[in-house]
Amino acid sequence: MKKFLCIILLLNGLYAHSQFIVKDDVYDFPIKQGSKEWAEIESVEKRITALQIPDNVLLDISTEGLLETCLAFPYLIDILFCDNYQKGFEALVAEFNGFQELLKRKDLITVLLNKYKNLTTDVTSLRYQNSVEQGKFSFRHFVLEFMLTQDVVFKNLNLEQERQLFLLTAEHKKIKNSYLDIFSNLNFLSTNVLYAKKIINDPNFKFESIEQKKAISDFVNAPLYIDQQIIGDLEKQVMLNIK
Repeated sequence: MKKFLCIILLLNGLYAHSQFIVKDDVYDFPIKQGSKEWAEIESVEKRITALQIPDNVLLDISTEGLLETCLAFPYLIDILFCDNYQKGFEALVAEFNGFQELLKRKDLITVLLNKYKNLTTDVTSLRYQNSVEQGKFSFRHFVLEFMLTQDVVFKNLNLEQERQLFLLTAEHKKIKNSYLDIFSNLNFLSTNVLYAKKIINDPNFKFESIEQKKAISDFVNAPLYIDQQIIGDLEKQVMLNIK
């Protein structure tokens, strides 16, 4: 409940200062949640229009800066408001041109992996911050990891990038288990999608049954829930092949 409340608080003006801003070219949204300007815009649709990145900025901003901007998007939480998280992410991409441009960048995979490496350092510095900041951090980490599950990223990993990714997921899982006061079940879901995608795309993997294959396939297509016994088996198989 505590973690859920922290996520809900993100809707109440807490995006002005992003935990992830590290580049000078991160786009500064012209309206901030909780501001007078925000309140004066009477509909969500008009706010989203006002939040779009101008074309000249969109073309010049670095991929690192664009990623930070996307993770600071005030309606990032919209990923939660669909039947499953894949639909939610697709809705997020549809409503914000920052995500649309980000997914086209040729160096996207490199930038995402570099960002993903930083969890160990980031979470250590976050340990003594308040629960709202922790909730913001863990939610944005979920979105970052979910981006890695997208076909435009996952299916274009080379062998070394794939190996690096799964070694990092194992390391991150240990960190998440060590900081369960910061990370919620949501943060484990995106990791589980990565394991499921690896297995479903592996022609050498032998499924135990048609039912198991269907469960994994359904989870990949509409990630929301999967039996933890299945995920445990998948994780073991993936890591055996990676190391």
